[in-house]
Amino acid sequence: MENLELSLSSLGIISRHVDKSHNELSQYLSKQIWSQQDRQCILECLAQLLLEKDYTLLIARHLRPLILDLLERNAERVKTGGRISHDLHERLCVALSKLLGISPDAQAFAARYFNDAPPVFQRLFFTSEESSAVQYGPKRMKLRDLMGATLRFLQSDCAKFRMLWDWSPCVSQLLTSDVMVRGYTAHCLALVSHMTDNQKTIFLRKVLTSDEILALEETQQLEVEKALVLANQGSVMWRQEKANKFTRGQVVSEDLSSNVVAVCGVVLPRTAPRQPQQVNPKDLVLVDSTCRNLRRLALAVASQKPVLLEGPIGCGKTALVEFMAAVTGHIKATEILKVQLGDQTDSKVSLTYKSGGFNYANCQIS
Repeated sequence: MENLELSLSSLGIISRHVDKSHNELSQYLSKQIWSQQDRQCILECLAQLLLEKDYTLLIARHLRPLILDLLERNAERVKTGGRISHDLHERLCVALSKLLGISPDAQAFAARYFNDAPPVFQRLFFTSEESSAVQYGPKRMKLRDLMGATLRFLQSDCAKFRMLWDWSPCVSQLLTSDVMVRGYTAHCLALVSHMTDNQKTIFLRKVLTSDEILALEETQQLEVEKALVLANQGSVMWRQEKANKFTRGQVVSEDLSSNVVAVCGVVLPRTAPRQPQQVNPKDLVLVDSTCRNLRRLALAVASQKPVLLEGPIGCGKTALVEFMAAVTGHIKATEILKVQLGDQTDSKVSLTYKSGGFNYANCQIS
């Protein structure tokens, strides 16, 4: 079990910036001991604040290592009861889009989330009857927020989202009176239709005036500048079973969403919800050197980067990978592939892996 240490000063800063009507953190900051219920309430409160567009970057700046857990909590709320809450879905999409450029966790989460979630602009598909049946909260997202978020998703991974969503309902938004909606929509359609820079410029001039194009560019630049304040590393530290789990300012790994796991302070997604006693942490003795290497590996996994582990035979390279696979839910034999290479490996034989086993095929080496 790990203890994740939350900076009380960071929570205090968040508490001071949040509107009093949304501020539940202050009552917990005054407590000397945090019970398990207190810790859950704090994490749920932070997850809800993450969906407030005015506080998304504030939460991300001070609690970046916990972003994945907060996103997973909100995803569970969106799909509670097997039905999509369109209000929460839209708010999550807008918040998530703001995190794409500064958090690898957000990028990986978006790829998983939209596999079975509707597009950001789902409301454009609704008939008037369907739209009236949707229940929105008091802070319903504006269409300009949704189209701005849509553009950020496209800019982060154009190939994926271009093919994933049906863009036909967006065309009608080129005629709306809202300049921001027209501008964001035009940029989206330019990306979706593979326009060249010259074609895009001509297209934008047909949809927007010169002043409107300039205003839109200034708005986008302001968003970039806000994101740049997230250059720090956040304010969450970790420790391995060295502190009382009821100490104020700390949450333990058991408090996190069942869809994530903390590995030496790095929160990673799980392929399946965590089950009690599914993984025994004592399978790997977490001495200081092992923790350092495991944390480095976890950071690389969180960044979606390939990793090369070097070391002599028997130093623990395979053990690290197997432990990482186990704690992240990759427990099936087919989910971790081992290929033994040595001096006797024939370079003229290509080795490919197919579902169900290995397939050897001869190839010509020039």
